[in-house]
Amino acid sequence: MRKNIFFSVLLFLSILILLLFPLTVGAAEVVDKIARFTGLSSDLTQLVLESEPELLGKLNKTVFGVQVLNQLLEAKDTEAMRSIFNLAVSNLTDYLMKQAVHPAIGTFLTVVKAYKNSLELVRDYIVIPKFDNDTYERYKKARGGVLDYRYANSTEAFEQATFAPFGGYYLLKEKRYKELIKAKGYNPELIGGKLEASLRRNIDNFWMKQMETKYIQERLKKSQDAIIKSIWKTAQSEIDLLKQRVLELGSIHTGLFIIFSKDLPEGWWHVKDKNRDENPRKSEDSDQWSQKFMISDGKGYKQDADGRYFRMVGQKKTYDLPYTSVMVLISPRFYEGQFDASASTIQSLIDVSGYQPIGKLGVACILRSASTVSMFFYRGMYCCYVNIFGMSPNPQGVMQKHVELAYHFSRIVVGKMPAIVIENPK
Repeated sequence: MRKNIFFSVLLFLSILILLLFPLTVGAAEVVDKIARFTGLSSDLTQLVLESEPELLGKLNKTVFGVQVLNQLLEAKDTEAMRSIFNLAVSNLTDYLMKQAVHPAIGTFLTVVKAYKNSLELVRDYIVIPKFDNDTYERYKKARGGVLDYRYANSTEAFEQATFAPFGGYYLLKEKRYKELIKAKGYNPELIGGKLEASLRRNIDNFWMKQMETKYIQERLKKSQDAIIKSIWKTAQSEIDLLKQRVLELGSIHTGLFIIFSKDLPEGWWHVKDKNRDENPRKSEDSDQWSQKFMISDGKGYKQDADGRYFRMVGQKKTYDLPYTSVMVLISPRFYEGQFDASASTIQSLIDVSGYQPIGKLGVACILRSASTVSMFFYRGMYCCYVNIFGMSPNPQGVMQKHVELAYHFSRIVVGKMPAIVIENPK
């Protein structure tokens, strides 16, 4: 009893996805198919995959595997199936046989390769007639309507379908036999028994493999949705990662905030404070996140064992470190899934708190005061404050420096925020 062919086909398609093809499907098509399967937003899916080419590559192979399956099961005839099989199987058969990936997959690949070879033995010498539906119906009945061999295997089913009393097949076979020996240039009177048996067997094999191919297609088509889901399941870890990344685009997370090693402006450095938690953190009583830290553009300073910064002037230590405090606050732009807080907040800040609009689009505003420069803006799913706290009173030169810091950190945060807005965030 051979292995169940359903699982053999499924194993084959899974291996096909993983090993056969490089990135052959366009990114737009991958995004569309993945978004439809997962129910994710196409825009957000595209944004994630554009930034993670390795993830795109893995999911691309899955999409291609699904396409191969659909083409096999939607093919109108065995000739169309043969073309697909020829591409998908011939490149893999020898490799998989050598690797012994799974015994069942070898069974399936052998059947498919046998059909391809049986066709090649006769197709250049005889006219391939229209598919014999009457014979096929008897073949299908003998096979039992299942994918295993509990009723009859392909050879037994073919023998039952072409049994002599039916007559039609043997008349057809005789005609094709005469075409075959004529096309090969054989003298009918000189053909020995072994050669004649071989030629007739080639004709039988072609019909048998063709019918088995069609039979498998019909049976698998009934389980097409389940098989497609199984193929997608082979990429479940990639889909989970994609969903996580998409979720991050619509929620506040640490990746939106300042990284000291790469996001500080030139000439400035991070003033470490062992008593301060400078990591981004969520508020206990709201959805707002914040990050607070200090930076300095002072030169020649070192940190002592107590965490204080000093520099040597003559032979004395001086602790006159110039520093600026920075605070980044990010909150959801939408509340209760609908209310957009961005435009109303900007208008309120301008009307009530003395902020000045930035640019003509109305997406940002800024406040300059004696000790603070504050900038508010929104982008995509987020609203953000960037506050620069200087030492007061601020001379004009220092004020301009802090304005530049506010713009710098705002640009950094904006660059980490996707511009896409989810229509229904909740």
